[in-house]
Parts: sequence; structure tokens; C-alpha cells
Amino acid sequence: MKYLSVENIWKRYPNKYQALNVASLEARRVIDGLHKGEVQLTQNIYEYALGRLVHGELTYENLTEAEMEALTREGYGETGYDSRLGVSPRR
Repeated sequence: MKYLSVENIWKRYPNKYQALNVASLEARRVIDGLHKGEVQLTQNIYEYALGRLVHGELTYENLTEAEMEALTREGYGETGYDSRLGVSPRR
């Protein structure tokens, strides 16, 4: 695996913990796509997600009040994963 320094992450994202959380959400999205047959990937999933993070291909935004409220509603998550809540990769 290619070495990615924390300094490279700090250059793009001031909060390294939140940035790594975004990368992990991207890795989970890719894993879900692999299981469903929607994604084909020849490299390590985590290296791919961290590479996208360092190259600025992943962005994140704070949740709105309506989204926070939706998270607290009973039955949340029964309809599937909502990609708008966490990671929003640029295409």
C-alpha cells in the first residue's frame, strides 16, 4: 500500500478525524457496491478511499436540522442507505 501522510490530509481538511471518517464512509460505499456488483475495483478499497480523500474528490458537509431530525425518527434506516447523509463524492 502506498504511504499517505497525515500532513497530506491536513492540507485539504483541517479536521483530520472528520476527514478520515469521510474516507471510511467512502470505503463502505465501495464495499456495498462491490457486494451488489455495481463497482469493480482492482486496488485496495481503503487505499482507493484515502486516495480520493487526499486528491480532493470527496467532500462533506454538516447535516441540516431536518436531516438531524430525520436521524432521530423511529424506523430510520429501514429503507436503505442514503448517500446524502455523510459523504457526497464529486463525479
